[in-house]
Amino acid sequence: MPRSAAEWVLLLSSVLSPFVLVGIAEVGVRTCTNIDPLGNSEHLFIADAYGTSNGNAPNTEAISFGQTVYTDEHGFRIPKGGVPGDESKSEALLILGDSIGFGPALEESDTFAGLLRARFPSKRIYNSSVIGYSTPDYRNVVAEFLPVHEEVKTVVLAYSLNDISSNSAQQIDQYLKDKKPDFIPEQKLTETLRGFSLLSDVNDYLRSRSELYLLLRHRLLGTQLRDWKEVLALYSPERAADDEQSVANVAEISAMLKARGIRFIVILCPFEYQLRKPTDPETQIPQRVLSELLTKHGVGYIDPRPYFDAGRPSADYFLAYDAAHFSALGHRVVADVISDTLRR
Repeated sequence: MPRSAAEWVLLLSSVLSPFVLVGIAEVGVRTCTNIDPLGNSEHLFIADAYGTSNGNAPNTEAISFGQTVYTDEHGFRIPKGGVPGDESKSEALLILGDSIGFGPALEESDTFAGLLRARFPSKRIYNSSVIGYSTPDYRNVVAEFLPVHEEVKTVVLAYSLNDISSNSAQQIDQYLKDKKPDFIPEQKLTETLRGFSLLSDVNDYLRSRSELYLLLRHRLLGTQLRDWKEVLALYSPERAADDEQSVANVAEISAMLKARGIRFIVILCPFEYQLRKPTDPETQIPQRVLSELLTKHGVGYIDPRPYFDAGRPSADYFLAYDAAHFSALGHRVVADVISDTLRR
């Protein structure tokens, strides 16, 4: 018996109603929250930009965490159109960093690099930060960039607590699709699921487009606490050799800069959970380990945690539901730390 028009309408509405509800929920999340989409344009990255280190493509426009970003001829992040007069400046400051220094999801002017441009207009600011970088990459940038840029008088390293690990760099390799790790360590369930091509592609698609998906993901996985626990594990006794090697790379950078008479400022960037639980003994472990190792190698450093207002919610200093990436307010604090140090 053929279906009546009413039955077709009922069937169609039954099929479409979940999509309508999801659409309404997506609009609601976008209206009421400030969640930033994740993901980056594939063409943002190039292989072997500085030695064996991948880097940002030069002279490009791309998307990072939903924000349009621009790079100069070195692949360094700049404001749109660059900075007029930079070429004629006799003194420059070089920033080394990973995604924390790159400032995804933010306008360039709201990053600490952009703020330093505004505060020190006579200095050229080179922001060499690349998403996924760690200490071997910083060393490669210094070794290749400084010999041909004598105008650099100061180098600032925004040291992320996950610089011990190369996991982020392997994710950039996946963007480039030309490198695969020779050894795949034992994986957690979430990492195993990412290994399935279809699931991984769906996840990448949704995390770059759906704020509803990101909200559910953050809530279900507790991403801020999860990411903090993963970082804390990097400073366990079992990872002592990795910790030592990471700081040894920083010490090598320090020696190269000292030989050239260049000032070196190392900032130990905290995770959100550390500001949320400042009296928890566990939150002191990474900085304590790094402090001991840096002191052993004769490298000075700054722990900026006292600069953050303890009376303010820690989440204010970070992107929504993000464990490590600073918000505009967080970048302002880091810029204050660097500015005070430069003026001293």
